[in-house]
Amino acid sequence: MKFAHPEILWALFALAIPVIVHLFNFRRFKRIVFTNVAFLKEVQQETKSKSRLRHLLILSARLLAMAAIVFAFAQPYIPVGDNDTSGTIRTVSVYIDNSFSMEAESRDGRLLDLAKEKAIEVVSAYQATDKFQLLTNDFEGRHQRLNSQEDVLEMIDDVQASNVSRKLGDVVQRQQDLLLQESEGAATIYVFSDLQKSSHDIEGFTPDSLITVNFLPEQAVEGVNCWVDSVWFDTPVRLLNQPEILRLRIRSNTTEQLENIPMSLSINGAGKTVGSFSISPESYTDTALFFTNTAGGFIDGALSIQDHPVVYDDTWYFGYEVAKKIRVLAINGENNGEAIRSIFGNDPFYDFESVDSRNVDFGNLISFDFIILNEVKSLSSGLSDAIIEGVNNGGSTFIIPAVQAEKGEYNRLLDGLAAPQIKEWVARESKVANINLDHELYKGVFEKIPGNIDLPVTQGYYGFSSASRSSDEELMRLQDGSPFIFEVRTGAGRAYVSAVPLSTSISNLVQHAIFVPTTLRMAEFSKSSGITSFTIGSNQVVKLKGSGLVGDQTYTMQSADGGLEFIPGYRQVYGHTEIFMQDQNAGAGNYHLMLGDSVVSAIGLNYDRKESKLEAYDMAGWKEQLSAYNWNNANVVDSTIETVSNTVEQLESGKKLWDRFIWLALIALVIELLLIKLWKS
Repeated sequence: MKFAHPEILWALFALAIPVIVHLFNFRRFKRIVFTNVAFLKEVQQETKSKSRLRHLLILSARLLAMAAIVFAFAQPYIPVGDNDTSGTIRTVSVYIDNSFSMEAESRDGRLLDLAKEKAIEVVSAYQATDKFQLLTNDFEGRHQRLNSQEDVLEMIDDVQASNVSRKLGDVVQRQQDLLLQESEGAATIYVFSDLQKSSHDIEGFTPDSLITVNFLPEQAVEGVNCWVDSVWFDTPVRLLNQPEILRLRIRSNTTEQLENIPMSLSINGAGKTVGSFSISPESYTDTALFFTNTAGGFIDGALSIQDHPVVYDDTWYFGYEVAKKIRVLAINGENNGEAIRSIFGNDPFYDFESVDSRNVDFGNLISFDFIILNEVKSLSSGLSDAIIEGVNNGGSTFIIPAVQAEKGEYNRLLDGLAAPQIKEWVARESKVANINLDHELYKGVFEKIPGNIDLPVTQGYYGFSSASRSSDEELMRLQDGSPFIFEVRTGAGRAYVSAVPLSTSISNLVQHAIFVPTTLRMAEFSKSSGITSFTIGSNQVVKLKGSGLVGDQTYTMQSADGGLEFIPGYRQVYGHTEIFMQDQNAGAGNYHLMLGDSVVSAIGLNYDRKESKLEAYDMAGWKEQLSAYNWNNANVVDSTIETVSNTVEQLESGKKLWDRFIWLALIALVIELLLIKLWKS
């Protein structure tokens, strides 16, 4: 036990006064003579004994009352741990977890509101001369220094929910760094959080022993939530006026089966389709929505469900592109390319060009989506490099070799595409034995294929050697197992390689019904557009085909509603541009990546779902965690808004005992009064 004002204990010497009064009793007795002297002596002896006992009891009660009053004024207390903060300027850091999980409800209201009210009570319980820091997940600049009590109270009132979630170790480390640098006396950390397991991993970090960490947890009534986990398309190609299937995955940590939960899809801000889903406890469900793209260009999409009270993860924003046109280039060698022109030349959806292999503008090849290398005998290094660059940046190419092709030059191109190497010409008649109908190129092309279908035949073909780093997949295979047409995916694009030329003297491929849909699908897949969506704060990159920048131009990001604009980080890489999203703290929504006044990509930004499961420690579990990782100078406090001030006083000054001594003094005075009134001498 210690005293806040030990100097008052000198008043205990005043206890000598009643002792002196009782020791020196100056009362005079009158002598009375009785006839029966023996009887009087006996009565006198008994009266003196009772009177002496009564006086001693009264003296003890009086001394106890006076001593209790002196102790009460000295303000005794029992310190908590080894801290003794009396008489010093205290430095306090308050952390309010303002992540989205604090939007959940408890029996008394929203967790974040309760945390703010308790934080206000904590700060108010200190002296106006003490110094304070407020820290939230946003790590704002104004939160990186000590402030006055009045300023911190205003800052607490301004705290709002944020999409940022921090590891507890990072938070306490930042608090500790400031306190150790600025504190002149005792330093204390207060943590107001719902103790989410996703962010409260304290392995590998232990706070300094000079700092006390006090946890005041906020617990939700029920950690129940449903959220949109991801969305994707069935196919990589988005075409105008074509039906789409949008797949989505919804997760839940509910303990009960949920039925017929509404969901909706909006495209470019307009409601497109609605549906519902059901989900099992602690599980996920995959479902789909069907719609048709009625507009071309870059599209903003948003998929939403209805779930309360945690709603930040109920919408998934995404972007994609519906092709308005596909640019196709045929580079012709020994073949004049009439078969290819007949496929693309008369369709306005395709911007088709055909050039002789001797008149190719290598610098312009990057602007084409699909390049057909049609029986070119000799490939220059410039042409090969341009094709490799185009494929790596998302384009596609269809390589159709000439009969007497320069194999070394072709193999240089194939090596750059990580494709199997071309070998000798095989002058032997063969027939296609199999079409890989499971390949995505053919999905939805055929309703039914008869078993006796007549497949292409050839009088000869090139063999290919397998490559260890190749990711080739056959589209068609000959009877002897050799590939007839195969696909290689490299970089962001695709390369298709034929084992035969298109000349009708060699094969009937161009005359066969399979040639047209195969070539058209190759062109469509060159304009593939999947979901473009990112998690805010993640290390993800938007890759753009070509550099696109001219002069002082720069890229900007604009929200789809025009309410926000910022400049993202980007860098020029050979042949393409990379846009960095990880440092942006914009809100979730649909955004457009702009180059000048032109939209170059539609992007959806989404909040991180790592807190969506709402798994939190309870009080006992968190104490076990602190003990397991040696947070020996940490306390877990269960208090309400009404009791938090008293809790702070006990944590800082220890358990105060002055009120108990006041009660003891009152009891002693009552005992003295009873002895005087009821016990007559």
